[in-house]
Amino acid sequence: MEGNRIKLSGGFHNDVYLIEGKDIVERISEKGKTEDIVLQEIEWMNFLYERGVALPKPHTSLKVENGRVITYFKYIHGEHIDVTNIRHWNTTTFKQLGRILGRMHFLSKGFEVDIKHRPVWSVENPDVYGIRENLSPWMAEKYDRLMEGLLSFNITRDTFGLIHNDFHQGNIMINKDGSLTIIDFDESSFNWFAQDIGALFYHAYWQHSSFNGDNDTFSKTFLEQFFLGYQEENNLNKDVISQLPTFLKLREIFLYQLFHKKWDMDNLEDWQEYTLRDLEYKIKNNIPYGDITDFSIYV
Repeated sequence: MEGNRIKLSGGFHNDVYLIEGKDIVERISEKGKTEDIVLQEIEWMNFLYERGVALPKPHTSLKVENGRVITYFKYIHGEHIDVTNIRHWNTTTFKQLGRILGRMHFLSKGFEVDIKHRPVWSVENPDVYGIRENLSPWMAEKYDRLMEGLLSFNITRDTFGLIHNDFHQGNIMINKDGSLTIIDFDESSFNWFAQDIGALFYHAYWQHSSFNGDNDTFSKTFLEQFFLGYQEENNLNKDVISQLPTFLKLREIFLYQLFHKKWDMDNLEDWQEYTLRDLEYKIKNNIPYGDITDFSIYV
């Protein structure tokens, strides 16, 4: 599409541009993403959009250049959620996050495809994202035990389906009226619903504690409001609650290996060194995330 292109943040994986004058975002995927993978993401987004989930409507056309898939989306005129801004970060937002994610999980039960082109967690392939190969032996052993713990749960339509897989405030825009829009479905996969909830709480608690403190009060307020909203849209299966500590620990391992891959390990900033040390300590010593071992008390 013609027009001046302004570079936007694409996270760790993609190049993203705003096409001026057209309110269109151009996303150039990382190499390795095929047309089939991206087309199923677009199909999933359109399925949600048509059923009332606020997200940037994708264009159905795409192209491939130099082995990278180029996709177009409607530009969202909002702000990224700021956890230090009380107009953004409050009980209304927390409950709305629950409603949106509950709605997405409910709709996932009705999304049927003949062939799955997105990553699929399975008993045969639990390391679906290839994380294990990047781990040291002791961390790989921790990772294996966490994955083995998931094998005791039955895959059902109330616990497993196509999920966002990176659902947190960094991928959520807040509009002037306080409504939320979900962006960046690039990591969507067939996985446990608890993965979405775990990712959301992980990053909410991490950022809130970093900037605002007041951790214990925040956990209670956030989780109670989130679960209230979630249950307005979807049944909250007890297995989902039971899996949350596992997925929070898996999130720590995922971030640890991701930062090692993406950061310049020879020139770390102080906060990066602290983050890696803190993650390693918590993983090695099995520290419950947010000191929470039982999430059912907030439901």
